Amino acid sequence: MKSCEELRTGGTVAIVGAGPAGTMLARLLQTQGFSVKVFERDASPTARPQGGSLDLRKNAGQRAVEQAGLMEEFTHLSRSDAKAFKMLDSQGNPHPAGEAGTHEEAGPEIDRGDLRQMLLGSLAPDTIAWDHTLKDVLPETDGRWRLEFKDQAPVVADLVVGADGVGSRVRPRLTPVRPRYTGMTMLAGVIRKELWRGTEISDLVGEGSVMFADHNQTIFVQRCSHDLILLYYSMVVAQDWPASGGFALDDSDAVLDAIKAAYKDWSPELLAMLTQVDGKFNRWPLSVMPPDYQWETQPGLAMVGDSSHAMPPFTGKGVNLALLDSLELANALVADPAAEVTAVVRGCEARMQERTRNEIGECLGVGQFIYGLEVDFSKPQESDLRNLSQIVPVKE
Repeated sequence: MKSCEELRTGGTVAIVGAGPAGTMLARLLQTQGFSVKVFERDASPTARPQGGSLDLRKNAGQRAVEQAGLMEEFTHLSRSDAKAFKMLDSQGNPHPAGEAGTHEEAGPEIDRGDLRQMLLGSLAPDTIAWDHTLKDVLPETDGRWRLEFKDQAPVVADLVVGADGVGSRVRPRLTPVRPRYTGMTMLAGVIRKELWRGTEISDLVGEGSVMFADHNQTIFVQRCSHDLILLYYSMVVAQDWPASGGFALDDSDAVLDAIKAAYKDWSPELLAMLTQVDGKFNRWPLSVMPPDYQWETQPGLAMVGDSSHAMPPFTGKGVNLALLDSLELANALVADPAAEVTAVVRGCEARMQERTRNEIGECLGVGQFIYGLEVDFSKPQESDLRNLSQIVPVKE
């Protein structure tokens, strides 16, 4: 395998996935002179909605933004007042858990779409190859890797980094372990536009977010930029729901009926206010990797973000961990130009695996406390979660 300097001056880096981790890594490597190409399955930057807002924390996400030279733009796009958070029960009363501790270190909120546009805009022209759905990553005889795409020409690269999320196509080359469905799915919807300002629910949410929690269920309400208010319902359902329920996700009336039935023990007045949804729903099956899983470093391969450590959004750290992965990998590749790339990646993966044990463990603890979830990793995997990469990402 090449040295870091050889990779920088004469090699190529292929990043799979144009989410926060992939685009941040591309930005950081380009500022150091690496030749980088990002391959994204979406047909364009606006091919699908990007979901709600994210808080970037000083010790993780903001560190990456600052090193990428994007702090001024981030400050302009983010909203410090959106950090406001309160927790109520199913009757609208203060929750015994108070603020639940998960927002104590929260940073300014930035809409996922704004974060993506900021990162995309920072890249050199033509860095992103849109409409590239990866089918497989295959070894070449010279130690490089060939990326095979659906309906696109293959590409060969010296270093391939999987930043392609829960359904990663790069991960299987590193480990047979796959994300496991937790038993819970989140549904995302948008409050009717006429309720975004000057209404009871608008006053309740304020500029930040509110989590209603009771009976091992939550409804999370979040104000995003442009006054938009999003709703997220936690549903304990089969992994193939709503198909298993006999209706489709685009049947909004049927989905809303299912939500009302699931929350039947909640205050009728509160539930009526929290089901004023406009349009269709997005579905987010929550999956998680085992906290203690490990993999052997493979020359020419790496992964960052959810590709490595998929977890539910219970602690609100997902995007921060992904950006931290990218920051550490980029810094490691320039710290010692003479170091072998494989050795550098191995060191990053060791730190990532240690961090993963702690963070996923904490996340599962919150899931058990709030939702009563118990994920049994000893049971055989029930299904392949590759298709979960098709879901719309929301608040992490």
